[in-house]
Amino acid sequence: MLAANYDITLDRAADYSFVLTIQNQAGAAVNITDATFYADVREVASKKEVLDLLPSAIAPATGGQVLLSLTNEETKTLRAGEGLYSYDIFMVLGGTTRRLIYGAVNVRPQFTNDV
Repeated sequence: MLAANYDITLDRAADYSFVLTIQNQAGAAVNITDATFYADVREVASKKEVLDLLPSAIAPATGGQVLLSLTNEETKTLRAGEGLYSYDIFMVLGGTTRRLIYGAVNVRPQFTNDV
């Protein structure tokens, strides 16, 4: 199965999170009890990692949901703009590694307490 493309937009200097639900081809939730995940945000131009997304399964793991989040301190490290960053999320389950989702990370600027 090919990874899905999903671009995200976040506000700089604000907390951000989203929930990814993993389903099989029949549309049923995948049991992710024994799965491990890895994901990061990288600069598009240099491919340098700038943030680790630290995916975590939401209980119960049989529901197939994974939480990805960034704190306001982490989003402060990003420059505002579109197309500057990209991300992807991988799952390792049953000896198979799958790229689940990928896309652009678009960052909207903040104006209050500018840093």
